[in-house]
Amino acid sequence: MLETAALILLSGGTMLWFGIQESRKRLRAWKDAAESRGLEVVEAFAGWYPRLRARAGLVYVRIEAFGNKGRDTRIIIEAPAPPEFKGVTIHPESKFEHGREIEIGDGFFDDMFFIAGPPQLVLALLDAKTRRLLVDLKEKSEMAISAGNVRAVVSGDEKLAAILSLLLGVQKRFAPPVDVLPRLARNAQEDPEPGVRLQNLLILIRGFSWSPETILALHKACSDPSPEIRLRAAKQLGAEAHGVLLELAENLEDDAVSAEALAIMDRELPFERVNAILALAMRRRRLRSARVCLDAIGRRGAASGVGLLAKVLEREDGDLASAAAKALGAIGSPDAEPSLIQALQREDTDVRVAAAEALGRVGSAAAVPPLKEAAERSRLDLDLRRAARQAIGEIQSRLQGASLGQLSLAGAEAGQLSLAQAEAGQLSLASDPAGQLSIPPEERPE
Repeated sequence: MLETAALILLSGGTMLWFGIQESRKRLRAWKDAAESRGLEVVEAFAGWYPRLRARAGLVYVRIEAFGNKGRDTRIIIEAPAPPEFKGVTIHPESKFEHGREIEIGDGFFDDMFFIAGPPQLVLALLDAKTRRLLVDLKEKSEMAISAGNVRAVVSGDEKLAAILSLLLGVQKRFAPPVDVLPRLARNAQEDPEPGVRLQNLLILIRGFSWSPETILALHKACSDPSPEIRLRAAKQLGAEAHGVLLELAENLEDDAVSAEALAIMDRELPFERVNAILALAMRRRRLRSARVCLDAIGRRGAASGVGLLAKVLEREDGDLASAAAKALGAIGSPDAEPSLIQALQREDTDVRVAAAEALGRVGSAAAVPPLKEAAERSRLDLDLRRAARQAIGEIQSRLQGASLGQLSLAGAEAGQLSLAQAEAGQLSLASDPAGQLSIPPEERPE
């Protein structure tokens, strides 16, 4: 028994001795790493969980054993920072993360990190150099920024000096004073990522639209390579950036941007120019821009646009065809009726509904039979049946002498249209040529 106890004591003492030696070895490595980075060691403790504290001015660094049996090493940087920095959180992205996240506009970086905090400060801090440091730090350690501290956990001490250097580099990027407005303006103009430039510009517009820095950034943004950035700047500057909006509307480089620029300019563009942009958009398949042009032509009510709209309705499908039909209805020209009647035969329900609604505005009595037939063919299409009934009612209300419910199809011949015979202003289809609209002889004026 005594021998066993002695062996246990000896074994325990040996483990303790080796543990202390290992702890001292780690402390020497930590001290070397700290001093190589210009830090002064102010505290060191050897034990099962060794720790070291070093400093450089107001920057303090804690290095300590961490994790499973203390085999990992954690480094924590404590240093002065802007007051709002305590609300900043940056750490590797996790599918289990909850909370409001900030997207800074760098897709690669946004996918890699979860970012939260005051948006103005976060965008000001995360310029291109800071992002590179954080990406490098993440690839070499388990890093995180929260509660005003920058920290990392690393397995083994081989990479300690490199990790410490990165952490100090990140902390330096966050050190006060942080002039948010100038940094945002600089990022909006100089960041290599268009998305980051855009996000910085937008936050300048929202929070600092009054400042000279923002005005200067907006003017420079009008020549940015990114069409979306040029658009946002031109919208904010208004009349003084009219030329930028016109260029964006006409070059069709980015369909979404051109469509928005066209919508902003609207009636400032001459009708002929809108037609030219529409033709180019159709050729280059810029469908959003084409849709805006179609809407604009319809709102202007120019009969000269009927021919072009009719061609679009005939040749296109989907949203463009529907938009062309609606524009024809908005113009209100009787010349649109044949194209709209033909569109009732299309397979696309949305196009048929748009054509029926447009016929309610421009159709004559000749449109009623096709509307009826379209509704009959699509008994389950409630939208089309509703649009056809409403269109017939609108056409009926325009016929001289007609009252609600008088307009109907004659039972004898398909396509015949008549009014009740007992009422003044009788209207009927002649029985010989099908579909011919006539007034009975006794009602004709002498």
